[in-house]
Amino acid sequence: MRAMVSLLPGSRIDTASLKLAHPIAEVVARYGVELKRQGRAMVGRCIFHTDNGRPNLYIYGDSESWRCYRCGIGGDVLAFVMHAENIAFREAVDRLTGASQGPVRPASRPASAPRPATKGPEERTVEALAVLQAATNFYHANLLAEPRALDYLAQRGISLATARECRLGYAAGDQLLAFLHWQRLPLGTALQLGLLTRAGHELMAGRIVIPELCAGPPLWLIGRALGEDLADDVPKYLGLPGKKPLLGWDQARGSASVCVVEGVFDVLAVRQWGYPAVALLGTSVRPDQIDRLRAFARSYLVLDTDDAGVEATLALQESIGPTAVAVAMPQDVKDPAELASRPDGRAVFAEALLKAIGKPAQDESFDAAPEADP
Repeated sequence: MRAMVSLLPGSRIDTASLKLAHPIAEVVARYGVELKRQGRAMVGRCIFHTDNGRPNLYIYGDSESWRCYRCGIGGDVLAFVMHAENIAFREAVDRLTGASQGPVRPASRPASAPRPATKGPEERTVEALAVLQAATNFYHANLLAEPRALDYLAQRGISLATARECRLGYAAGDQLLAFLHWQRLPLGTALQLGLLTRAGHELMAGRIVIPELCAGPPLWLIGRALGEDLADDVPKYLGLPGKKPLLGWDQARGSASVCVVEGVFDVLAVRQWGYPAVALLGTSVRPDQIDRLRAFARSYLVLDTDDAGVEATLALQESIGPTAVAVAMPQDVKDPAELASRPDGRAVFAEALLKAIGKPAQDESFDAAPEADP
C-alpha cells in the first residue's frame, strides 16, 4: 500500500509516486554533489559538513534513500531537500513538484547533464540574498579580527573606515559551512551560488572579500588573494559565478559623473578619496554596462596604463560617446590602486582628473569630493 501524507484538508500526496518521479541520485546531483558508483550505492561528498577525506554520503537507489556516515543523518529525497534548504516537509514537496520557485527544480535530465546557467547578481532569490548577507557579515567580522588581513589592506592604502563602509571581509577558510549550518541557512543555496565547493571548501578561502552592495544587501562577492607570491595555478582574483557587475554601481549611480576604473582596489582607492567610481573588473564591457555608463553626464576613464588598458579606453570612448573622457595617469603610475599607499596619492589623482576635465577645480563637473581618510 502506498504511503499517503495529508497536506491540507482534502489534499493528499502520494509520497511513493513522488520518490519515483524524482530519483534521489538526480536530486542530490543537482546540489552539486558528484556521485560515483560503489557497489549497490552511489557515493559522494556530503554537503552538510566539511568533507575533506573519504566521501561519506551514500545514495541507495534500490530504496531511494541516503545516509551520511559521518553526520549520522539520512532519509529519503524529501529529507535531503529539507536538510539542504532548511525547510519544512510541505515546502520540500513544493520544491520537487515545481510549486515553489526555490533552488531545486523537477528535472528529467540525467545527473550528468549540464546544469542550468547561473543567475546574474540582480536576479538573486530571497534565499540567495539571505545566504550572501550572512556570508558577508561573517567575512567582515573575520576581517576585523584578523591582523594579517588588516595589515594587507593597510599596505594597500585602504583605511579601516573604508573597510567598514564597503563591508570588506576575510575568508579564513573552511568555516563558512559550519556558520551557515548554525544560522539554519540552506547549504544547497550556498553551493549554487558558488560560495562552497562540492567538497565543502570555501571558494574565497584565504582571500580578502569585496561585496557588491545594493542598497545595503550584497549581490555578489569577489576575493583577492593575500600577497603577490602565488602559485601559477592560483588566480589573484576569484569572483562568484555569473555575470560580473559594475562594482560600486549602486553607490555611484546617483552622481552626475563617475570614475571608471579596472580593478577592485582601484575602485576602493577612488571611493576612499571621495569620488564616485565603478570598476569594470577587467577590460571587457557588456552592452548593458555601456548603457549604464551613458547615463552619467561624464564618465572619466581611469583604466590601467598598459596596452590592454589603453585599448579598452579607446573602445569605451567610441562606445559611450562624447561623455567619456580619458584620464592620463603620470608615467610612473599604472593605476589608481598604486596611488592609494602614497602620501600624495589623492593629490596626484585629483591633478590628473582636473587635467582631463580641462577646467579649474571650482568649475569641474564632479560633486565636491569630501576629505577622506588617508
